[in-house]
Amino acid sequence: MTHGTSTQNAVFTIVSALEEEIIFGSLLPKQRLYEDELILRFNTKRHIVRASLQELERRGIVSRSPNRGAMVRFYTRQEVEDLYVLRKILHEAAAKLIQLPADALWLKKLKKAQQQHSNAVKDHNLSAIFSANNHFHQVLFEGTGNPSLTEAINFSNAKTHGIRSHGLKMPELLQQAEKEHYAMIDAIEENERDILVQLCLDHMRPARRFYEDKYCVSLERSSP
Repeated sequence: MTHGTSTQNAVFTIVSALEEEIIFGSLLPKQRLYEDELILRFNTKRHIVRASLQELERRGIVSRSPNRGAMVRFYTRQEVEDLYVLRKILHEAAAKLIQLPADALWLKKLKKAQQQHSNAVKDHNLSAIFSANNHFHQVLFEGTGNPSLTEAINFSNAKTHGIRSHGLKMPELLQQAEKEHYAMIDAIEENERDILVQLCLDHMRPARRFYEDKYCVSLERSSP
């Protein structure tokens, strides 16, 4: 194994572990990430830890500043608003471009993706729920036949992982998301474009509201 590959693997391991802890709420917004602690925890070098934090910053779930180090990214209410304006534009455009009547093979793939999501919800497997939910939406917007638009949506979704994921521990939000996924499939099968568009827009609101209610008010008050 080359040195470069070894470094990449080490960074991947740290990034994956910290990203999962942030996504599932083990690490909370504004919580500090100390390099020395991470070096000991992962038995690695400082440059590996710094490269990992840089990658997490690039993904939008860690913030870094001079003399203060790294911390779990906290989104202000305005930042949440800005990100969701972008998501609304992209998701609405994509929903209007999904090909109807639906291609049979694509629809079968979409139903399979939702079955995986439902199984994960039933098993209360947060990691599987997170992955299956992302996969469902990726397949959904592949229905536009526009890879560039799908890529832009995937990027904007990744930027909001630290917002959307906090509701994963709430059974009522999971059940609501599952129900809305099936409603999207029904709208596609019935060629109901307007209903599909509205479902895609409404689907973004509960997780956003949960983050704003839980973190924005209290943490914005505590900001210096």
